[in-house]
Amino acid sequence: MKKVVALFLCFFLLVGFTIVPGSKVEASSSVTHVYSPKSYTHYGGVTYAVKKFTYPKSVKVKLSNGRYAYRSVKWSKVSFQKEYLNRTQRIVGSVQGTNKKTTWYVRVKNYPIKVSTPIIRAVGKGQKANLPTKLTAYFANGQRSTYPLEWGPAYTSKLGTRMVSYKARGLNLYFSGKAKLVVRDVHLTQPVFSILTNNEQIQAVGKIHYPARGVRHYLIAENRETKVQYKKLIYPEQDGSYKVASLPLKPASYNMYVQSGVKRTSPVVVTLKGGQVPGDSESDIRNLLKGLLLNIQVANPLLNDIVFPQIDGVTFSIDSNKSALSSTGKVTRGTNDELVTFTIQAKRGDITESITYNNILIPKRSQTDEEELDLWLNSIQIDNPLTKNIELPSYPGVVFSIESSNPSVVSTSGVVTRGNQDMYVNLTVRATKGAVTRTKSFPNILVPKKDSSADSIIDDYLNRLVISSPVTSNITLPPLAGATVTLTSSNQAVITNSGIVTRGTTDQSVSLVVTVTKDGVTKTKIFLGLLVPKKEGGAEGEVDDYLAALSITSPLTSNIVLPPFTGGTTTLSSSNPAVVSNSGVVTRGTTDQTVSITVNATKDGVTKSRTFSNLLVPKDDALLTAELDAALNAINLGNLINLSTNISLPSASNGINVSWSSNQPGVISNTGVIEQDPTDVKSFILTASVTKNGLTRTKTFSGSVAANVQLVLADDVTKVKSSFGTLYPVFDLSLPTSLNGTPLTWTSSNPALMTSTGDVRENDVVTPFTLTVSNASTNQIINMSTQDVDTGLLGGLLDSLGTLLNPVVSALTGNAQTATLPTQYGGLLGIGAKSITNWESSHPDLVTIQGSNVTIQRDDQEHIVVLRAKYEGIDQPIPFIVKLSKR
Repeated sequence: MKKVVALFLCFFLLVGFTIVPGSKVEASSSVTHVYSPKSYTHYGGVTYAVKKFTYPKSVKVKLSNGRYAYRSVKWSKVSFQKEYLNRTQRIVGSVQGTNKKTTWYVRVKNYPIKVSTPIIRAVGKGQKANLPTKLTAYFANGQRSTYPLEWGPAYTSKLGTRMVSYKARGLNLYFSGKAKLVVRDVHLTQPVFSILTNNEQIQAVGKIHYPARGVRHYLIAENRETKVQYKKLIYPEQDGSYKVASLPLKPASYNMYVQSGVKRTSPVVVTLKGGQVPGDSESDIRNLLKGLLLNIQVANPLLNDIVFPQIDGVTFSIDSNKSALSSTGKVTRGTNDELVTFTIQAKRGDITESITYNNILIPKRSQTDEEELDLWLNSIQIDNPLTKNIELPSYPGVVFSIESSNPSVVSTSGVVTRGNQDMYVNLTVRATKGAVTRTKSFPNILVPKKDSSADSIIDDYLNRLVISSPVTSNITLPPLAGATVTLTSSNQAVITNSGIVTRGTTDQSVSLVVTVTKDGVTKTKIFLGLLVPKKEGGAEGEVDDYLAALSITSPLTSNIVLPPFTGGTTTLSSSNPAVVSNSGVVTRGTTDQTVSITVNATKDGVTKSRTFSNLLVPKDDALLTAELDAALNAINLGNLINLSTNISLPSASNGINVSWSSNQPGVISNTGVIEQDPTDVKSFILTASVTKNGLTRTKTFSGSVAANVQLVLADDVTKVKSSFGTLYPVFDLSLPTSLNGTPLTWTSSNPALMTSTGDVRENDVVTPFTLTVSNASTNQIINMSTQDVDTGLLGGLLDSLGTLLNPVVSALTGNAQTATLPTQYGGLLGIGAKSITNWESSHPDLVTIQGSNVTIQRDDQEHIVVLRAKYEGIDQPIPFIVKLSKR
């Protein structure tokens, strides 16, 4: 019997001391305490996280019998919304088998929500693929970050398109995907051939795109009579461009072409004749060189190579004081910024002109595309007032564009149109490289009305002056009242300085410089590389000239009237006579229409035609206006009053692009990004513009941005530091414990000199320290320092100095509008009366001091204000800190 009892007791004890989740033993005991899981910080978000976010399945509990168990939990949801990022979330869990709750503290860090697929530039066969090194990820709070890319094999041995795999890693992040790699066959642009001034060489200018690896490129001159070929190797620049002169040739006719592998350009016949090409006078050459130098683009900072114009017989060189800029204009960016002074010299024959640039910055190498684009944007300046066209820089791989709030005044291509009234526009310059885009805003740019100043008149004249290529007829420059307008040609054998055009047996390239002088002001405009095509001869050449000079532009809103053709006839043929008749009458209907117009020209039995394809005939303006207004009315921005977060501005409505401009870019940007003021609500007006077929309609949206009282502290401390720099306290400071309903915490870097409650301790040695004040959103540091004060009777007076200011403190913290500052101290301790002078305020807009009189102006917020004065006998001015009450 005893053995049976013993065995029963052993079994009972074994069951009692075994913890099994959910067992009947624990279930029969009540839960006395629920433990919380360890707090958790999650990185990576949802889509790209390596380790996904999971909830604890169970929590530890203590039972009434003193034992422990684990119970399953049903949790409330963790938020991944933007407003909860980087904040601790309290997650509540319902524990099985008890009404007790558990809590779990979770912090979700900012995480990527999408990535930009890397863009691989097309390459030639066998060339090394130009693979991007960074992957750009866009985060939930709007931030962007880049990650090093790892690429799979990128083969370029065959023509065509293939996908290349990539991956990138970050903190609990993994990105992967595929990008398109295109391997293209070589493409040769048709070169422009010109005869050099020695009349022995023929020069070719063109581009070779996507050259295959290991394939050579040649300029070939083939004698048309003997069929002998003269080959000259071509070494293209990095962008594929080349400028090469043939071997010296004897007078004859040559088939000229460029060959790369088995591909070659169409042959062009060029004839060399004996003798020299006529030269220009020294004055003509100097004017040409000066014009060329003035039109060489030199940016500051200088990020890309300086490109010289390609003019026959003109050479350029650079004399630089730093190796960062070579004699050929090549820029080498190192590990440090360089300030370079250099001279560009232009030479033709024995005649030389030069221009010097001082202290041009060549910045150090950037590490990211963002930094590269920011450098470019920082170098761009737009005049204010703006009187001439905007010329954006050119840099390989970077696309620049302009967004204008009023394209009729400043177009998206930078053309400035000045009217009869002053106009203000908001401009945004956008720079894009691959998947990265950065912008720079130029708000409230004044485009003044036309005026009578020489500078303005010349700018307007040159802005409107156009000399189109190809040039087939004589050039007549429009007159400008009271001004001298001259033309200088790089080759007077083709275009003279009086504008007479002589077309020869070969195509020619000519550059022109237009110089305007009025009332002592001189400006130039250069037209580089104008094509003067070869003359066909007879009626055929005249027909070609007539058709080449025709211009029919899209959109087409008025009737077509063909110019007269002397000695010849013209007819017009339309693809849709119901929209544009064969006599040129335009009929606009209820929908947009596209037509093609063919013009036929005939003279002396020679007939040729020219077709203008895809001309848009927009629908009637009344209908178009209704369509644009409907797109504007479909925009709903919601409540714009007292905004505290950025808003999303739609880029399109009803399929029509929408552009935005703000009348207060410092309050809300053209993209909806707000900037809160510490104290005041700021009003704004957003204007939405929609444009189609040259018609623009607008709609305004009024709103306001709420004040952010959390910024008051930072603004106040900034004013204190900018007004006084370092504070030198002597008596105890009564430090405010709150500001605008938020607690303030003060921390001294050296409590032995000053405690966190503002108690000042004496010290014989002048010692700097800092005082940090913190609220819920910011920490601000004030520089402090002790003073070496006389320890005699004056030293005994220090603790009583603060009481002198009690009336002023009461006025500032109360409702008084004025106060009187003390002008002396001492007099009772045997040291004699001493003066207090030079009172100053950190906030003169709120607390204004004139002598010893104080005028107090309050706003809707409380402020930390510092007043200080010079106490006779004490080296440094003594400050006191007080909280100014709100209105």
